[in-house]
Amino acid sequence: MPRGARSRRHGKGCGKGLRAAAVALLLALPACTAGPPTPPRPAATPTATPTKTPAGPPHVRAEAERLVRAGAPGAVAYVLDGERVWQAATGSAGEGEPMRTGHRFRIASITKTFTAALVLQLVREGRLSVTDEVERLLPGVIGTRATVADLLRHTSGIPDYLTSPGFTRALKGGGHLKRWPPRELVAHAGAAGPPGTFAYSNTNHILLGMILEKLRRRPYGQLVRERIALPATELPTTLTPASLAHGRDGAARVHASIFWSAGGLVSTAADVAAFYRSLFGGARPEGRAMREGRFGVFAERLGCGVHVLTHSGLILGYGGAAMSTEDGRRVVVVQVNASMAGDAIAAAERLMCG
Repeated sequence: MPRGARSRRHGKGCGKGLRAAAVALLLALPACTAGPPTPPRPAATPTATPTKTPAGPPHVRAEAERLVRAGAPGAVAYVLDGERVWQAATGSAGEGEPMRTGHRFRIASITKTFTAALVLQLVREGRLSVTDEVERLLPGVIGTRATVADLLRHTSGIPDYLTSPGFTRALKGGGHLKRWPPRELVAHAGAAGPPGTFAYSNTNHILLGMILEKLRRRPYGQLVRERIALPATELPTTLTPASLAHGRDGAARVHASIFWSAGGLVSTAADVAAFYRSLFGGARPEGRAMREGRFGVFAERLGCGVHVLTHSGLILGYGGAAMSTEDGRRVVVVQVNASMAGDAIAAAERLMCG
C-alpha cells in the first residue's frame, strides 16, 4: 500500500505498517465535563536509559516545536543514539502547565509491543507456544481457529471491538468512565472469520492479555509492573493518572480498561525508548523473537533507507510513535497530547534519519 506523506500525516486506511497502527484506538468519546485535570507531577526518571544527557542537536527541539506549530498543545521528542540521549519538550501539558520530558502520555497502541513482550516471555519459558490455538487456551471466549501467532501478527480474522457500533453506543452517557471486563470487550467484536489475512484488530491483544492473566495468574497491570518494570509505565487504576499530560480533545478522564492490553498503558517517552532499546539491543531475550516474527511491532524501511521496528499509537487526545533500528542502537520516541499520530510518525522518521 502506498506510504505517501499525505496518507501518513492523516493516518487514514487500515493497511500494514505505520498507517494501520496510526488509526488504532481512535474513538469518538464524549467530551469530559468534570473540570480541569489534576496538575501533572514529574514522573520518575527511568534508570534503564543511558545517563549522559547532552543538550543535543537543535533538530531534536525543532521537531518538538514543529509539532506544536502543527496544532499540538505540547510535544516531547526523545532520541537514544548509542550512549547519548537527546530530548526536548515544548508547549503545554495542560492549563498553565508547561510540557516537560517527564510528563506521561496515554501511549495507545504502543501498548501492544509491551503485551507481545510479556507473551513471548511465556514462550521463552516453555509455558506457551505461538502455535497454540486461542480456543484451547480460552475455551468459550470466542470461536476461532486462530493461534497465538495470529493474534500477535493481526492475522486472526477476529473483528476489532472498537469499531463495533454497539460498543460505540455503549461508551456514550458515561461509559468511558466505567471499568470494562475483557470478556465484555471481546463480546463486542462479533463472530471471527477464518485466520490468515492481515487485518488490524485491537481484539487480538485483548485476547493476549486474557491469556497472560490465565497462565501467570496475575492481573495484567501487575505483570506490567513486575515483568516490564519501568518506573513511569503502568496500567492506570485512576481516571486521571499522575503526571499525565492533558490531551487537547477532552479525553484526560478515561478508564484504561476500555483499551487494556491493546492500548491502555501510560508512559513517558524515556520509558518507551528504554523498553525498545532493551528489546532490540539484546537485554530482553524476547526481543529476538519479536524482531524475527514481527510480533508486536511493524517492520518498515524509511525513506532514507533505514530499516526500523516500530509501532505508533492514536487515541482521542494523544498520538505517538516509537522506532528502533534492528540492533536497538538508535531509538526515537515522539509523543504529543493531541490526536496527531501521523505528525508524530513523520517527526520520528525525520529524527531517525537525521
